[in-house]
Amino acid sequence: MKTKWYQVEISSTTYRHYDIKAESKEKAEELALDAVDEDWEISKAWKQNAEVAYCEEFKYNKD
Repeated sequence: MKTKWYQVEISSTTYRHYDIKAESKEKAEELALDAVDEDWEISKAWKQNAEVAYCEEFKYNKD
């Protein structure tokens, strides 16, 4: 069987979550994106493509 060349693009999405204490949902999203910028474990490319996937209020047991 004769082989052919194929160009294959692979994409991957990973997620991180941050527990943020804030006055509003909008402020929580802003603070979370700031936390991403400060996270040394995250690559520059990942940071540039980061966007909020969801944000929801939850009960934190230590409050």
